[in-house]
This record gives sequence, C-alpha cells and structure tokens, in this order.
Amino acid sequence: MREQRWESQTSIEFNQVIVLMDHLKKMGLKVRGMRQETACYVEEFSVDQLEQINQLDPWVIEEMTLVQFNENWKGDFFLLAGKHHDLFRHYPDMEGYLSICHPWKIPESITLQYHESEALFWVGFRETHGFVRVRLMPKKIITPGETEEHQHRLSWISERAEIFSAAIDLLDFPLFVEWRDGKFSIVTEGMDSAVSVSWPDAFGPCQFEYVVSDRYSLLVPAAQLVEKTGLEFATVKTFLSGFSPEALAAFHQLQPKARMLCRGYIHASLEEFPELVQTMTNRQGRALINLCEFETKQLLPNQKDASAIIGLIGDASGFKIEIRLNRCPIAPEKIETWLSELTGLPLVYTPLTVI
Repeated sequence: MREQRWESQTSIEFNQVIVLMDHLKKMGLKVRGMRQETACYVEEFSVDQLEQINQLDPWVIEEMTLVQFNENWKGDFFLLAGKHHDLFRHYPDMEGYLSICHPWKIPESITLQYHESEALFWVGFRETHGFVRVRLMPKKIITPGETEEHQHRLSWISERAEIFSAAIDLLDFPLFVEWRDGKFSIVTEGMDSAVSVSWPDAFGPCQFEYVVSDRYSLLVPAAQLVEKTGLEFATVKTFLSGFSPEALAAFHQLQPKARMLCRGYIHASLEEFPELVQTMTNRQGRALINLCEFETKQLLPNQKDASAIIGLIGDASGFKIEIRLNRCPIAPEKIETWLSELTGLPLVYTPLTVI
C-alpha cells in the first residue's frame, strides 16, 4: 500500500533519540524497548566483494537480497535474461528467486496526466514458476481513504487501465482488462497462469503480476517489451534472494562490473542499532528500525484516524527520524507543522523510493 512519508532534515545523536522516545512515552504512546529485538530493515549495504556481506553475521538475517546495478546498460535483453535463466536452472533445490528489472517508456499514443511516462518492468524466476511484473508511477501519491482528486477518479483509473492494456498488448499475454462497477481488474484466459494486482493507492492497483509455470516462455515477450519501449541506456537491476554464496558468485560473473548492494531484514534491538549502523556505514549503508506505532486519534481525538509509524534511520551522517502515515489525519498543509511539533525536529515530505 502507498504511504505518505516525512523525514527529518538534520541528523541527531543517539542520545537525542532516547530523549525523543521518552517524550513520546510521556504523550502516552507505546515505544519499543531498548533491548526488544525486532526486524530491522537494511535499506542499503554497498559491497565491492560478496565476502563483505559477512560483516552482518553478528545479527540474525531474516531475509537478504543482493541487488546488482548495471548502469547505462544497452544490450539484448533476451540474452541477458536467458543467461540468468540458464544459470538459475543449475540451482533447483534452493528456495531462491531471481528477477531482472528494466524501465520502459509508456507509448506516446497515450496522453498522460496522472502518471509518469517511465514505468518499471520485471521478469523473474522461481523454482516452480516464472513471472512478469508491470508497475506504474503516479505523479502524486494519494493513499487509500483520501478524497483528494476524488472528482477525477474515473480519469485516474481510465488512464491506468489504458497503460496496463498497452503493456499487455506489447507482451502478447492472454490477459485483458475487465470493467465492473466503475472499477477495473486484470484477468487471464490461460489455464496454466494466474494474475494478481497490488501496490494500491486511492484509485486501485498500480502494479500487476502475471505468473506461469513455464519460465522460459516469458523470455521472448519480456525482450519484446524492452525492445519496443525500453530506454536506450538504462539502469538494469537484478535481484537475487535465497541463494548460497557460491550461487551468488556465479550470478555475479554474468555481470562482473555491476555495482552491488544488499537490502533486507535482520534481527536487532535498539540497543544494538548504533553498532549495526557503524558496521554498515563502513560500506555506505543505511538502516531503519521502528520506534513507535500508533493511531493518530490518540493525539488528535477530534480528527480523522490514521495509522502512524515513527522510525529511526541510521547512516554515515548520524540518525534521522521518519514518519509514515497511511493517510492524512488533518489538512495536508498542516501535517508538517504537526509532525515537527510532535518530534521537536523539522520534517519535510519525502516519498519512499520506487524500489
């Protein structure tokens, strides 16, 4: 689900974080204990060599993905995906999965008012199936439940449906857009396939995923979409999850010049968080841990309710605070002032990154 997000602009020391936590407790909010272990998100952990991932060994890794960035890539997408698929077949007993992401340009024949002209496309492989994923980028985030732009709802979803239809035509898949009660869905006619939608905002899904049992059958359609609409020079991202170090090394040999970073979840406590951040900042890393979750009616009883999460970000510059809301409980123009007063820090609107 899309979220509204704000981030503090000045870094603070960890002792100031503790002061903020005490302040939130006095306001009646439930704040995470210092020794309470939780899932901590590793957003960026840059590595030059795969062995450097071992620096995270002191913590329990719940999930970790190696992301390879092949910048200014120009080549045959069919060969790139095909080489990865061939190597993937050598590791059938692992629960790993692989996906390759390439940006694509929405056809100029579609007049865009609400969405960016550049979208994202993935082709991916798991042991039992393959998938493709198409994601659109709205120009403005309007989270579910918000009424802003509601008068233009039909225009929003019509434009979205037209873009999805264009992608389906380019991929030549047995999918079609179905309208019912003023909403659209994507359905499949294939007996051995499935389709799902996700990443919703106020106007419905921004992404669909098509799954088939025959992974190889996706390679030609994927290459066709990239060939017809892909950027001439693009940053291609390869995501590798659940593989052994040996398998990761083999995959990296397919793109030996690609820049690498890790992202995922490890188990850590707030007490350990500064040590984790220090370990990561040696590799230009960034980590996030949640401090507090609450319903805004606890603090704004006479306003609309929303779910809020206050998180702590750690990187080389120090610590910052982020706040995420599933919707705005008060007028949007008053949000930054309220959040700044809540934390005692200047916060500005900072949307989440796309991937």
